[in-house]
Amino acid sequence: MNEELHIASLVIHVLPATVEQVAQAMVAVEAAHVHGTHPNGKLVITLEGPSAAFIMDQVALIRQIAGVINVSLVYQHTEPLHSLNEGVTS
Repeated sequence: MNEELHIASLVIHVLPATVEQVAQAMVAVEAAHVHGTHPNGKLVITLEGPSAAFIMDQVALIRQIAGVINVSLVYQHTEPLHSLNEGVTS
């Protein structure tokens, strides 16, 4: 079985008063990286993991965080791990 890396980007809609608390809570979500926040109640994050199931499990955890209204998957990409070590040719 080939190992893969799944990368997903998400927009998390939260109650505006909880933006900072939710951003801090992302530290506890495995493989989550916060790339931006907006005071009107949005966070942009990426998740990385070994499978689509792992990504969806992390999304389920995010949905349980106090203040989270909705989690929207914007993009998901899968790459074989061995290809990440290959050089790029022109």
